[in-house]
Amino acid sequence: MAKEADGKAEGYCLWEIEEGEFTIGIMGTGPGFMSILDIIANEQYKEYLPGLRLIGVSDLGNHPGKVRYIREQGMPIYRSYRDMLKAHPKLDLLVELVGKRFSLKKIRNSIPETLSLIDHKSAIFLCGLHSMLQVSSHCQSHLDRQKALLQTIIDEVREDILLLDKEGRVVDTNKNVTKRTGKEKSELLGMPCWRVQTLPDGLPFCNKMDSRCPFHSTLARQKAAEALVTRVATDGRLQYFRIYSYPIFNSNGTMTHILVMRRDITERTHQEKHQQHTEKLSVIGEMSTYLAHEIRNPLFAIGGFTNSLLKSKNLTERELEKLQIIADETKRLDKMLTSILNFSRPSKTTDATVDLNKVMTETVDLMKMGYGKRGIRFLIYTYPKLPLVNGEPEMVKQCLVNLIKNSIEAMPDGGDISLTTGADQNFITIAVSDTGTGMDEKELANAFSPFYSTKEQGCGLGLAMINKIVDEYGGRVDLTSKVGEGTTVTLCFPPVCAVDCEAETARDIRSV
Repeated sequence: MAKEADGKAEGYCLWEIEEGEFTIGIMGTGPGFMSILDIIANEQYKEYLPGLRLIGVSDLGNHPGKVRYIREQGMPIYRSYRDMLKAHPKLDLLVELVGKRFSLKKIRNSIPETLSLIDHKSAIFLCGLHSMLQVSSHCQSHLDRQKALLQTIIDEVREDILLLDKEGRVVDTNKNVTKRTGKEKSELLGMPCWRVQTLPDGLPFCNKMDSRCPFHSTLARQKAAEALVTRVATDGRLQYFRIYSYPIFNSNGTMTHILVMRRDITERTHQEKHQQHTEKLSVIGEMSTYLAHEIRNPLFAIGGFTNSLLKSKNLTERELEKLQIIADETKRLDKMLTSILNFSRPSKTTDATVDLNKVMTETVDLMKMGYGKRGIRFLIYTYPKLPLVNGEPEMVKQCLVNLIKNSIEAMPDGGDISLTTGADQNFITIAVSDTGTGMDEKELANAFSPFYSTKEQGCGLGLAMINKIVDEYGGRVDLTSKVGEGTTVTLCFPPVCAVDCEAETARDIRSV
C-alpha cells in the first residue's frame, strides 16, 4: 500500500484511521439544529459515523423552545462562538446555523486553520444524512421483524430445512436440524450438507455427497426437484424420506443458494402401502373364482393323465423323466393355486381366543422334530401371566410355522431362532428372530407385497398371508432386519379383557 507524505495509508477513509472522537461546537439554533443533535447523540448512528461529542452551543438567537431544550439537556451554552473557542481551543468542527446574522467570511477568518467549518448552507447535507439514517434504521427494524417472523415460522416446521450455497455448504438451518444434531447453529455453518444430515436415531443420513440428491438437479437446471430416499434405522426398520430442493435467486435473477427440505414420510408410506396391499387383495379375490374354474379343472386333468402314463410299462426311461417333470410342475402349480385361493378367502374370524405362550411352545415342539438336528437352535422367552388375545389358535400356529420356515431358509448353515412373547400399552406380542442373512432395503420395502419373493420356488404369499391374518384380528405385523445380522418379525394382537379383569391386565401391561 502506497504511503502519503504524512505517513497515512493512501486509499483509506479518514474515519478508519483516526483515533478518538470528533469534538463539535454548534453556532446558532437555526434549521437543522435538532437533526444535528440527533446525529451526535443517537447510539444507532455509531455504526455509520465516527465518535462525535458536542462540547457546547453558542449564539442561541431567538428560539425559546430550542433554548429551553438545550438547558434541560444540560448542554454548555456560550454567549458567542469566540467564547466557545477560547474554552475549547482543540475543537475539531464548528457548525454554523445562524444564517445571515453573521458574515460567513468573517467567521472563517477568525477561526484556526485546523478547525473545520460547516456553514448553514452545507448543513443541508447533514440533514439529508439524518433522514437517510432514519430511513435505514426504520428499514433495518422492519427487516429484523420480518426475519424474526420468518425464522419463527421455519423453526416451527417439523421438517429439516437447510440453506446451502452452490458448493453444498450450510449457510443456515432451522431449529429442527440443530436439535437433532445436538449442536449450535454456529458449529454447523460452512459444513457440507451430507455431514449435517442425520437420521432420527442419530446415525448419519449420508456417508458422502450423493449424486442422486435433488440438490444436484436444482444446481444444474435451476429448478425445483425432489426424490424419495429410504434408509434402515438402528433397529432395522425401513424409513422413508422425501427430499425437496428449491433454487434461491437474487434481485438480478442469479441463483445464489439452494434450499433443501427433508420430510420423514415413514408413517404415511406404511399406510399407503397397507392400502395398496388391501387393493391387491381385492383384485386377487376377484380373480380366485376364475382361477378355480378355468385353471384348476384342466390342471387336475393334466395331473391325472400324467400319473396314469407314469404307470405305463411301454415308455422309455427318457419319456418317463419328461412325464415326471410334468407331474412335479403340475403339483407345484396346484400348490401355488391353493395358496392364492386360501389367500383370497376371508380368514375364519371367530370369538376364539389364543394363549400365545401355549401356541408358541407347541409350535416350537413341532418344528424341533424336523429341524432340531440340522444346526438350528430354538430359544423360547415367555412373558408371565400373558393376557389372551383375539384369534384362532391354529391360524396363529400356522403363522409361526411359516415364520420359522423363513428363518430356517435364511440360515442354510444353521443358527438361532428366538421366539419371545411380550406386551406393550396396546398389544400382546410374539416375535420370531433369527441370525440369518437379513434383508436389504429393497427386500424390506416389498416384504409384505403379494407375489414378491426372493425364492426360486416361492409365490410371495408367506408374509403377505401372515399380515392379512393378523390384520383381520385387529393387530399388525412389524418387521425389522439388517443385512448379515438377521430378521425379526413381530405379531401384535389386541388383548381380550373381561370387565372384571380389565384393571389387573392393565397393570400387567404397564409393568413390562
